[in-house]
Amino acid sequence: MVRFLRRYVPREPQIRTLAVAAFVDSIGSGLFLALLPVFVVKELHVPATQVGLVVGAASVFGLVSPVPAGHLADRFGAARVWSGLLLTRAACYTGFLFVDSLAQYAVIACLCTMLDRASGTVQQAYVVSLAAGSNRSESMAALRTVKNIGLSVGLVGAGVLIAIGGRGAFLAGFAVNAASYLVLLSTVRTIERRRRAAAAATTAVPAPPLGTAAETPAAPSAADGPGPPPVPGPPSKPGGGPASPLRNRAYVLLSAGNAILLLHDSVLFTLLPLWVITRTSLPHGLVGPLLALNTVLTVAAQVPLTRWSDGVPAARRMLLVATAPLLGACALFAAAEPSAQVLAVLLVAAAVVLLTAGENLHTVGAFELAHQLAPDRHAGRYLGLFNVGVSAQLVFGPPVMTGLVLRGPLGWLGLAAAFAAGAGAVLAGARDPDRRRTSPWRPGGPRRLAPPPTVAATPPDGRAGLGVPAPTAATGAGASTVGSTTEQS
Repeated sequence: MVRFLRRYVPREPQIRTLAVAAFVDSIGSGLFLALLPVFVVKELHVPATQVGLVVGAASVFGLVSPVPAGHLADRFGAARVWSGLLLTRAACYTGFLFVDSLAQYAVIACLCTMLDRASGTVQQAYVVSLAAGSNRSESMAALRTVKNIGLSVGLVGAGVLIAIGGRGAFLAGFAVNAASYLVLLSTVRTIERRRRAAAAATTAVPAPPLGTAAETPAAPSAADGPGPPPVPGPPSKPGGGPASPLRNRAYVLLSAGNAILLLHDSVLFTLLPLWVITRTSLPHGLVGPLLALNTVLTVAAQVPLTRWSDGVPAARRMLLVATAPLLGACALFAAAEPSAQVLAVLLVAAAVVLLTAGENLHTVGAFELAHQLAPDRHAGRYLGLFNVGVSAQLVFGPPVMTGLVLRGPLGWLGLAAAFAAGAGAVLAGARDPDRRRTSPWRPGGPRRLAPPPTVAATPPDGRAGLGVPAPTAATGAGASTVGSTTEQS
């Protein structure tokens, strides 16, 4: 049991520290997400329809920020950019403490959504720079798991504050949320100070004692023989590719397919509650347990799944496998509509399990492809394009669910076709031969090493030199992959 639980603990100490702060931040987010709609309707007396319009407008504004944020992370470093975003988000969310009209609510909501989408991109760029190559997907999965747990805690806390009632209870929740960004900011700056101190200690070279010559290793000669074979290490990650992700057709196709697959989020949080109420004979109270089932399975599954997504080929296989449960879930949902109540409950529960399996397989595999196929020097802007799909799904997903899928079994068939098309686009985008990568090397695993380059070392007697491996400047898997970036949110 202990060994199983250890899988959920990030390997790098820096990621573990970040996970603790992310947990606190997610508690604040859970409080805010549950409190805000009730606050706006009850305290500001804004009609629910206008709240929906503001949420839709804010989601549209969120489309514009991920790519510019990625550019800034590439230019100035993910740590610096994320720190600025966290400070700005704390200030922006503090503004909800003073909102007293629909116009103020709309402006602050749009600004906060733009900052949130930008922060998500820079967060991923930071984790890519912080974690070793083979641990990046595992680190992101651990952070997502911690965030899901924190959100659940925050949602429960919001229920308590709503039960207490009064404007003061709502404002207390908003204040906790704003302060949580400062906790995360403080943690990021602490991690960066430790990294700089470690880098300074590593690069410091002690001076030789006074009056002595510094010893330097003798150059290899022919008499010494070929010498020991080079020590294998992590293969270098290619850094080529166009600076603009829009010029990389394969990556654009990958990002577009990912946006389509992300419709599973709208199935859970938009379609499922409405579908249960309007299209089935299921008890309305079943919605909460079905969503809780998804949350529990997601928390349990994401980190272990990263063991099978290491490298582009493995991630592609995981995306292919993810398609099957997504299609199966659509079939079960469609079959549940005309079924009797007992059978419908069983079919819907099985459908949620399959949908959750497909969701987690897709999430883990897609992030592995996203960071593996992004050039090192431009990782931020590539991840920015990839994350546009998240914002796009929030804009277009709900209308697709309510306008098409909610119409009946044919709607579920159309959704299944969309999932198949999205998976095909992702797999096609990940097949670009110029961007393929093998799984990162890890001790004890298979070592796929190209023969080391050789240079002719001519001995003093003029004979033909022996082949001596030339030194190479390979970038290790644990090196920063976003230029000189140091951070992610």
